[in-house]
Amino acid sequence: MQSTELTPKQQTVELLRQAESVLIVTGREPNIDQVASAYALQTILTRLGKRTHTVITDPLPGSIKNLIDTSKISSTLDGARDFIVSLDLTNVEVDKLKYDIEEGRLNITITPAAGNFTADTTRFDYGAYQFDLVVVLGVHKLIQIDKLLEQNPTLFDGLHLINFDYHRVNENYGSVNLVDTAATSVSEMLIGTLESLGQGMIDGDIATALLAGIMSATNRFTTSATSAKAMTVAAQLMSGGARQQEIVRELYSGASSAPAPVKKPEAPKTVAEAIDSEALEQLKAAAAAMQKDTSNEHILQPGMSFNPSATSAPQQ
Repeated sequence: MQSTELTPKQQTVELLRQAESVLIVTGREPNIDQVASAYALQTILTRLGKRTHTVITDPLPGSIKNLIDTSKISSTLDGARDFIVSLDLTNVEVDKLKYDIEEGRLNITITPAAGNFTADTTRFDYGAYQFDLVVVLGVHKLIQIDKLLEQNPTLFDGLHLINFDYHRVNENYGSVNLVDTAATSVSEMLIGTLESLGQGMIDGDIATALLAGIMSATNRFTTSATSAKAMTVAAQLMSGGARQQEIVRELYSGASSAPAPVKKPEAPKTVAEAIDSEALEQLKAAAAAMQKDTSNEHILQPGMSFNPSATSAPQQ
């Protein structure tokens, strides 16, 4: 009898399909792979009608900003929960409530049937965050998640958390742990999930982001972790409109693929240039001493040795 238990990938796809509001986060000091995959996932989920919030509190890698639209990536949770105006109705009965927007301001008009409101009976507050799913991209342990969690310790409470990663040391901290240690990057892993959510949704912009993530994680396919699958996926992304030359220009314009030529030392023009300064001084001192003694010929005989540091002629 076959098991009906869903695989982590199937669970991930089902949770994403059922979710209405998704929070996407990465790790502290995120890399290009994490940011690129966050952009791709947010874009697809938004097209599927989901409310999505990608929050990255640390600065984004500068080179990614010209490849993807980072305007939807926030550094705070602003806009992720309701702003509540609370009025005390103990001595007031409400007749009508309406609102209008005028000159950039939201005007809320409350018409009382009896009594009236005062500033003392009015309170402002924030509601709970409305997320029903959290996706963490490329983070192998809980403590490395964006400091957003440190600032809001109860943020993930009661929510499904998808731990989406490829590191071998992943701590499996999620309610669903989609960890593929054979993958080279989150971007490579994400492609299969996105295709399961809807065929034909990876356009040129998303393909470019994902290819940038793979190229960055593999250092242009030069690391030992680069696999045949990664190369195949990259080729598919290029066929799907990924702008490979643009990625190379933005990510590697200052890098050189060829090693710097090794400069050969120049041959010394004189003997003095061929020896170190200390030995040269010793030789000069010995020569000066030999010049002072003009009564003897300084010829080395068998069994004699020459000591450059000596200041007198060798003894017979």
